[in-house]
Amino acid sequence: MILYYIKLAFRGLFKNKTYSFLIIGGFSFGFTACILIGLFYFTEKNVNSGFANHKQIYRLYDLKKNTCNIYHDLNPVLADGYSDIINTCPMDFFNGFTFMVKDELANVSTILDNVISTNNNFFEIFSVSVVESLGSLPFDGKESVVITEAVAQRLYKGGRAIGQTIAIDNYYAIFRGKVTAVIKDLPENSTFKAEIIMNSDNEDFRLSRTCKDNKCYYPTKHYIQLSESTDTEAFTSLLNSSLNLNQFDLEQLALQAFDDIYLSKLTMKDMHFKGNIKLLNIFLTVGILILILSSINYLNYTISMKYAKLKSIGINITNGAGWRQLVAASFTEVSVGIIISVILSLFLTSFILPFSGILFGKAIYPEQSLIFQLTPVLLIVILIVILLNGFAPFYLLSRFNVTDFISGTRKKKGKYFGKHVMLIFQLTTSIALIAMVVGVGKQLDFVKRSDLGFDKELLVRIDIPNDFTKTDALREEVNKIPVVSKTAYSNGCPGKIGLRMGSNTGEDEFILNCITIGDNYLETMGIELITGRRFLSGDIDNVCLINEAAVKRYGFDNIEGKRYTNGKEGGYQIIGVIKNFHINSLYNEIEPVVLIYNPDVASSMLSVKLVHGNNEENITMLRHVWEQFLPDAAMNYTFYDEQFQAMYRKDDKMVKSIAFFSLVAIILTCMGILAQIFLTSLDRTKEIGIRKINGAGISEILMLLNRDFIICIIIAFLIATPIAYYSLNKWLQSYAYRTGLSWWIFTLAGIFALFIAILTVSWQSWRAATRNPVEALRYE
Repeated sequence: MILYYIKLAFRGLFKNKTYSFLIIGGFSFGFTACILIGLFYFTEKNVNSGFANHKQIYRLYDLKKNTCNIYHDLNPVLADGYSDIINTCPMDFFNGFTFMVKDELANVSTILDNVISTNNNFFEIFSVSVVESLGSLPFDGKESVVITEAVAQRLYKGGRAIGQTIAIDNYYAIFRGKVTAVIKDLPENSTFKAEIIMNSDNEDFRLSRTCKDNKCYYPTKHYIQLSESTDTEAFTSLLNSSLNLNQFDLEQLALQAFDDIYLSKLTMKDMHFKGNIKLLNIFLTVGILILILSSINYLNYTISMKYAKLKSIGINITNGAGWRQLVAASFTEVSVGIIISVILSLFLTSFILPFSGILFGKAIYPEQSLIFQLTPVLLIVILIVILLNGFAPFYLLSRFNVTDFISGTRKKKGKYFGKHVMLIFQLTTSIALIAMVVGVGKQLDFVKRSDLGFDKELLVRIDIPNDFTKTDALREEVNKIPVVSKTAYSNGCPGKIGLRMGSNTGEDEFILNCITIGDNYLETMGIELITGRRFLSGDIDNVCLINEAAVKRYGFDNIEGKRYTNGKEGGYQIIGVIKNFHINSLYNEIEPVVLIYNPDVASSMLSVKLVHGNNEENITMLRHVWEQFLPDAAMNYTFYDEQFQAMYRKDDKMVKSIAFFSLVAIILTCMGILAQIFLTSLDRTKEIGIRKINGAGISEILMLLNRDFIICIIIAFLIATPIAYYSLNKWLQSYAYRTGLSWWIFTLAGIFALFIAILTVSWQSWRAATRNPVEALRYE
């Protein structure tokens, strides 16, 4: 009997090829989108799960100061004093700062972005696989460095890396060490990467330093591996009660789970790669809506087909078919369609997955654990869809008697209400998604075009090797290039701050971002001096400028006689106030900045202001000058506007992905509308025929059929607008600087929804309106 039902199901699918294609194709399309979004969502939620001990690893942070930068000296205290701690390590991770790595003896070099400073415990806590080592431990001596297989290949092309001496130049300082181990690359789906790892037992290899009261410390991040039975709340209380917090400039310690770092709501500053939990939730919402829309469409088409076969069902009942047989046939028909759709979805998913990096801005690697998490969810969804589409049509048909079936009469009561509810839901979804995509795009456009407080256009930063001495000669030659307007040296710049120091204001201590600058820096960067004077020749290493945010934080009414008392004995005289400018993305508020005037040491970055012309040609001219002075070193350069655009690259890609999947949802809505108008036309075939015989024109028939849809669109717009407004407003809270939610965003969404709905409805309405009325009435 089952085989017979399957045969009937396939016969029904082939009999209605157009609508079968819409049913199966539409559901396959929607379900593929759901699988891809599900894979991406679970991938984002499982960042750092590739480390064997990830569930036991925690990071310490100061709850009240909202910082995870804690003095390095805390590490030995943690290692020796607590039985719950299996292992502990300091770890300073630098990303986004370019490091030039050279083997001067072998005359080879490469540029890296990811450097870690830590100790030997790091390799145990994070289960790092060591390929080859000089001794029993990865670090064998204080001058040790560890590199990955990929870096070893880039430097030595398959030759032996162990025992080689390399120089690591971050344009602030040069670290020289011996390669004592080669490791496997860290898991791809993690919040940090490592290309070179330096031994932090050597103070010279520590990447961060801060100074307070003319004494300098080494802040770092502390990671601990706790035993599985540890009560984290009790352990946190023990830490706060047993440690001398003042000794480490702490107020209240707390633990952050390693697994929570990627999507954390905490606003602590670090260089770990971060996700956007709000955008991810939007993604998940879009996926759920696509699934609901796909299911509604399938249900609409299923009900439409059942109504189209009323006479056939009536004849089967007359011939003795019971409801059990009818339901079994219906379930078989629905199951066959769903299973075909799912199989097509799996093929589509496997085809699209290799391009997931383009679609999501991040490649998806469907690991076994990920598939195990997602598969039960998908199976439950499939079962629910089958049950819904199997039972719902027969629930509606159960209200008919045999004469209704034989005559093909359709009861309107209740059916139209359910139809309108589903239609309004679909239209509400589309309008809300359109509004949200437009609103999110408007915000990203706002942050990209916002005034950063300095002139980023045609402004290039060139990184200078730390051991290069002919800086003045290089700048002179660069200034001779016709397209170069201005140049200036600095240590640090907007988007790349390498030094932060305290304010030395006692209990009201705060951090200032320090940039050491040379001559002509304000003019080159286009930074406005609000009050005070410019630098004089006798000011070298004696004076500084602070921005408006620093003035506000200090609480100064004026700067007369004021000093920044850090960095050296006696500090620096404050001679002026500059306009605020951004050093980070617009996620963050503008922070206090101090510009210290010292041309003698400001030499790690050369900022070049170009006049006009083709950027490629301009860079070629700069490179020509560069090669005269540094023929063996690659010129590492960045346009400031591109550097700040890159801060939003991940969000930009994610928004484009959301827009793409929102388009999928809109297409599914159109298919749902098509199903609704098909069912409406089917219900009103005789009415249309009678009206046409009585003289009704095509335009009147079109208005008759489209009127209900227009009303539904208006209702959907009224529901969708506050939902979209609330959601967008919540998402915008993650930005310190944000655009307004203009009325036209929601109006545009409503007009667009109206346009696509009328366009979709009119196709089927036209067919119904132009049909020969004799065809509808010849059997009456």
